[in-house]
Amino acid sequence: MKSFLFLLCTATFATTVVAATFDSVDGPPVELDKLEVNAAKEAVFSLPLDSNPATGSRLGLANRDLPASVSIVTQEVMQLRGLRTAVEAVEAAVGMTGGTSFGSIPTYSTRGFGSNSVSVMRDGIRQNTASQSSRTIDSFLLDRTEVLKGPASLMFGEGAVGGAVNYLSKTPSATPRGDLLVSAGSWDTYRFGLGWGGPLPVGPNASPVLVRADYSHSETAGYVDRNAQRYDAGALAFAWQATASLKLSLNISYLKDWNESYYGNPVVYDAVVNTTIAGAAPEVRLFNSATDRLVNPRVDPAARRTNYNILDNYAKTENSFTRLRAELRLTPDLDLRNETYAATQLLKWRNLETNTWNPVTQLVTRSSFLHIYRDDILSGNRLDLIHRGTIAGRPNRVIVGGFLERNNLVRGGTPAGLATTASSVTLLNPTETTGPGNGDDFLKSSHVFIDTAAFYAEDALDLTSRLKLVVGLRHDTIDLTRDALVTPTNPVRTTYAKSYSPWTGRGGLVWSVNKDLNLYASYSRAAEPTTQLVSFTATSNDFALQTGRQFEVGAKGSLVGSKVDFTLALFDIEKNNILASTLDPLTGVRISQQIGAQNSRGVELAVSYAPATDWRIEANVAWTDAWFGSFAENLGTGVIDRTGNTPSNVPEWVAGLFVNKRLPTGFAANAGLRYVSDRFGNNNNSVVADGYTTLDAGLSYTWQRAVFTLRGRNLTDAEYESVVGTTMRRLADPRSVEVSARYSF
Repeated sequence: MKSFLFLLCTATFATTVVAATFDSVDGPPVELDKLEVNAAKEAVFSLPLDSNPATGSRLGLANRDLPASVSIVTQEVMQLRGLRTAVEAVEAAVGMTGGTSFGSIPTYSTRGFGSNSVSVMRDGIRQNTASQSSRTIDSFLLDRTEVLKGPASLMFGEGAVGGAVNYLSKTPSATPRGDLLVSAGSWDTYRFGLGWGGPLPVGPNASPVLVRADYSHSETAGYVDRNAQRYDAGALAFAWQATASLKLSLNISYLKDWNESYYGNPVVYDAVVNTTIAGAAPEVRLFNSATDRLVNPRVDPAARRTNYNILDNYAKTENSFTRLRAELRLTPDLDLRNETYAATQLLKWRNLETNTWNPVTQLVTRSSFLHIYRDDILSGNRLDLIHRGTIAGRPNRVIVGGFLERNNLVRGGTPAGLATTASSVTLLNPTETTGPGNGDDFLKSSHVFIDTAAFYAEDALDLTSRLKLVVGLRHDTIDLTRDALVTPTNPVRTTYAKSYSPWTGRGGLVWSVNKDLNLYASYSRAAEPTTQLVSFTATSNDFALQTGRQFEVGAKGSLVGSKVDFTLALFDIEKNNILASTLDPLTGVRISQQIGAQNSRGVELAVSYAPATDWRIEANVAWTDAWFGSFAENLGTGVIDRTGNTPSNVPEWVAGLFVNKRLPTGFAANAGLRYVSDRFGNNNNSVVADGYTTLDAGLSYTWQRAVFTLRGRNLTDAEYESVVGTTMRRLADPRSVEVSARYSF
């Protein structure tokens, strides 16, 4: 079915563009989109102000001309810093924190927002919400990662109040080039990557077809017991200048992963204190996140490597992304761009997901046994018309476009009648057991269709030679249908439907003070569902979309004869219509209403400095003040006010420093420091994850076309959580070492 759908989309699209190959319109060659070709890069720093980020605008504006914050981490920067995954690459951007959560799902936080408020795309395709479809990706496959800060609905639709992360694949170039990577490190960790790109001649009178093919493999036994992981991925890209005015391109990628999850170490504690009662005495009982504070919380060092999974746990997925694209120059000032895309996901997941310390029994309680099944097919078609001209004699660039897409999702879970808990075990010697039932038996419980039609327009007008107006508006029509399938616990098939029609957009001014310094101010809006759309049920029917808005001012520029590049941003974000608990004034019954608000404000600064050709220094710092403007949550029998509290997993400070020095002997040395301040693990702000500082350092030697590197990670041996929990801490890897070799041919 998936193959048929892809072929149908491809055939439909090809029929649309084949006639254009006979187009006889004269004019200069097509101006190729930066997403499709490898233009000359500013490989020196991770602040390429003159590049054209595909994530910030569809108009092809330079980063310094955007009234928004866009961080770019190129493949060159990934190699230099030893960034192995997309998560590590994204964390190199200013103000970003990330980590890999359960089942190898990356999660990000920025500007006071995380989880599904930060969308994740692959080459601009968002298959679903971040927690449903994003997977770990080896950085070898990527050309760059781009991060758009703040509300991003203009670019990527519903969601993305906090920002959007875009993984961009390597693309073909006219210059033949190959890359080979091998590495080995602690805990039987291995990586391998092989890729090549260049022109393929197709005939004596035809332009060549540019091709790029890449493959990556990574695996590890994991620092924690029974935490093996394996990732394989391949990518293939073609680009063909069919005529002087038509370019065709095809991108295909396929990812497959398998892992035994590490869900976290139980937090051992001596007692709890009820924070809602003044002067409450410590009690030896189970922890309640809504009301309690832990007394002497800790991870027992002797249990640091212990895994409490069932023996037959696993999480495995297969994901694919395909895009067929045509760019046609109708006139010297008018371009037509059309793309058909498809993405698929098949996920199977089985485990006990909760390991909780019981201070009364001095045992670890294991619960939340889950089977998770997902089978998704996303297909769509996008059409853009781009015009470059003038308005009242002033240069103007405008794009008008839209798309239609369908997300076809099957969801399933644990078969009826299976136990959802297992026996309690000791902290240091847990009894290894298998899960109940057949490990490959999944109960398909629902079939969800999400149909989206969108229209958008974006315009960049030079009001004067120094002042640019950039505005964009978008309207989405979202129709959701959920069929609850017949199961042993649901004998009647029911259908639920919901529709939304949000307007979102962004507007801003960019003032060029001089050729090296731009100042900007912008306002943007986003819309986000109260929960991920695929999970909507009849209980969500009365809820509107949450809305987000951001004010941002900033500066981007170069100083000291272009030896220093910098970006500075000040932002203020408010997210409204958040679900909050309240009590019915007549009945006293607890109900949910959209009366909550979440706010954040802050400053982000990134600086890169090249005092000499053999030096590279980069630093960034972000300060964020986040709070609930209005919020109350369920207390069990009532509600509790959280207004003024800090949302979970939001650090006040995130800072980084990276220094690289090339030596005249062919050696180079580099080091990177990263600091993340304390974060709260719950809305009660009673669980605190301590801040941490990590140090990575590397020594490399270049011999002809090969680079050999010895790298140490987390040399401070900091014990920290990349994603904050409450009664479980999923700790990052301790000190480790790796050796690698990269060869270009």
